[in-house]
Formats: sequence, structure tokens, C-alpha cells
Amino acid sequence: MEKQAFSVPIKLEVGLVKKKTYYLNLNGYRNWQFQLNNQLKKLFKIEVAEVIRKLKPVVGVCRVTYIIYYPTKRAFDIDNVGSVVTKFTHDALVEFNILEDDNYHFVSEIRYEFGGVDKENPRCDVIIEVLKDE
Repeated sequence: MEKQAFSVPIKLEVGLVKKKTYYLNLNGYRNWQFQLNNQLKKLFKIEVAEVIRKLKPVVGVCRVTYIIYYPTKRAFDIDNVGSVVTKFTHDALVEFNILEDDNYHFVSEIRYEFGGVDKENPRCDVIIEVLKDE
């Protein structure tokens, strides 16, 4: 089974003079204004572009696992963070031609896991596994 792994951010800083930190989660996503949402999505793609461009295109059906490393011991809903990180990541993978599309014909399974607390480097590790070749 072919695997590829990389990391993506779970928080982004926006602002030219005064930076504001936004954690990628569903609570924020549903309340962000369209312009902020669009800005965060573009910034996310810029942040992950270099690492995603190094990946091999996925041929066949795959499973994507998201392992979330949170900055604090505070309890959180894994799918709350995972859903927005998944949306932003899959959109970037499609845009950079790593995935042909992110519908169920190409991504048949998505998993979320809690990886632990990492105050220095909060992130989400992403693992793409090909389940069936075309």
C-alpha cells in the first residue's frame, strides 16, 4: 500500500501590522465573514504549497488520515478541527493536481486521530494511503 505523509497548520496568522491568530475549526469557520474565510484558505494554500508540490499524484482510491497535535491540554472535538483542515487540505491537493478530485470516488475514507499535545508545533499530520489502484 503506497503512503505519503506531510504536515499542515491548524492555525494561521492574518494581518499586515497587527497579526491575529485564527485556529482552523468549525466554530470559527461558520462565523467567519466570506472575505476572511477566503483569505485564510488562500494563506493555507501558500503555507502548504511547497510540501504538497513534492507529493506524487494519487492514482486510485485512497484513505486520508488526519492526526491532530493540539497546542494545549484543553479538550476539543477532533472533528471540529478536522473538518476544516480536511476541507482546506483536500482543496489544495486537488488544486495542485495530487488528487483528481476529493469526492468519494477518489477519497473513500477519512480518519481523524488525536496525536497529543505539542505546544511548540501544533499541527495536523496527514497520511494518504492508496487503497485500490485504478
